[in-house]
Amino acid sequence: MEIAAFVDGLNLYHGMEAANLLRYRWLDITAMCKRLARTAGEKAGGIEFDLTQVVYCTSFVSEHAAQRRQDIYLQALQFSQPPYFRTLLGKYELKTRPCTKCGELVGFQKEKRTDVNLAVEIVRAASADDRPDAILLVSGDTDLIPAIEAAQDYGLLTCVAAPPRRGLQHLNNVADVYLRVTAGHLKYSPLPDVVHNPDNGYPFRPPDGWPSPDSW
Repeated sequence: MEIAAFVDGLNLYHGMEAANLLRYRWLDITAMCKRLARTAGEKAGGIEFDLTQVVYCTSFVSEHAAQRRQDIYLQALQFSQPPYFRTLLGKYELKTRPCTKCGELVGFQKEKRTDVNLAVEIVRAASADDRPDAILLVSGDTDLIPAIEAAQDYGLLTCVAAPPRRGLQHLNNVADVYLRVTAGHLKYSPLPDVVHNPDNGYPFRPPDGWPSPDSW
């Protein structure tokens, strides 16, 4: 059976952060999705899934140094993933809210579009003439339940892989197959220690503070 994967990058990152698993952040998204699809197939009674599409949705963080590290990672992904892999970027917008202590308006950054991008891509894949047999959603965001239900309306088997510390019973109730992203799914899905730009040979390595896979 063909399966398409849709990854909520921010939800995955924050789940890894909450579970103290950020040492695995130099992560091969496609390799992780293949491992998750294998686990989902086992939970579904022994189905063998063929991964045919991966859509990775995230947003650039606002802090400059962190954004630079994220950019290195996204470029490494771009040059290391198969042709059926795509990245879609949302954005952060400046919002205001009253301070709980003084009542003055204070600014904060709010991420926009990631969940919308994911929902649109899921429905687009489910309604296509060459639709897959199943979808794999890597997210714990309950805002995506309508997209999961829409995929089911088109007859697709829906698999939800909740990131660490991000799974909710609501997703378990709606998905046909529900599983957890474990440390093993992450640890055994590293990018190469060095990823080269095929056009000019420029090397991309884990940014400062990111453990290299050889130390995982």
